[in-house]
Amino acid sequence: MSGVPLVACAAVAICLGVPVIAAAQHLEARHRAGAVADAAALAAADAVGGWNDLDPCDAAAAVAASMRAQILECSVNALAVDARITASVGAPMVSARATAHAAGMPARSAGTAAPVDAHGWAWPSEVRRVSQGFHDGFAIDLASSDGGALFAPFAGVVVAVGPDGGGIPPVCQLQASWWHGPNTTVVIRHELPGAIVFSSHNHVAPDSPSRLGITVGTPVVAGQQVASSGMSGCTSGPHTHFTLATHPGNAHPDLDPFEYIGPP
Repeated sequence: MSGVPLVACAAVAICLGVPVIAAAQHLEARHRAGAVADAAALAAADAVGGWNDLDPCDAAAAVAASMRAQILECSVNALAVDARITASVGAPMVSARATAHAAGMPARSAGTAAPVDAHGWAWPSEVRRVSQGFHDGFAIDLASSDGGALFAPFAGVVVAVGPDGGGIPPVCQLQASWWHGPNTTVVIRHELPGAIVFSSHNHVAPDSPSRLGITVGTPVVAGQQVASSGMSGCTSGPHTHFTLATHPGNAHPDLDPFEYIGPP
């Protein structure tokens, strides 16, 4: 056989082989991108749910880096406890991207839990009793022992934890023994069908939310303990000053809580 046909055959083999190799690498890159996106989305959803202390997108990026890839897009929904990730991987001749979605469950913090009714609401304190009726608008005081569990009344996301900055109320200026330092509050945002409402616990033990893993951005489920009753703020005894409102705060609530949590 002459040298020319041999060269021609070699050239044809090379020309045919290059597309085949490229196609195989592209397919491999697509599979890798999908695997990275899936793993990163799961890691981000776990972080949203509070199963680790990482920022959700940082968790996704760490997973991608360990798989020699990168995150192009990261979006999370704290209320739904889910994440959507777009990842990219490179190969010698091609690159590929893939998008994955993962949903998680909130990590229940340490502590007790309250029963939840058929409508998804829980009584907010350990004792199903009202110690003071409506005051400061529709606020109510719910009985609790010192250190007793206080619960999220409905699923939601914590939007405020700590001193409310309200200062010393007039009644405590007259009854100085009732003042125990700044009022510590926990405010939760709840998404209902067609409405957003906010609940708040007040007079809580200052360090109790952090001990339960409750911080701003923490997703919670109905009946999950979010704090313990204490003596912060202006109070003559342990209880929770409980509110439901259409605005994010703990003063002058405009919703009747009994219409949501039921009667005592």
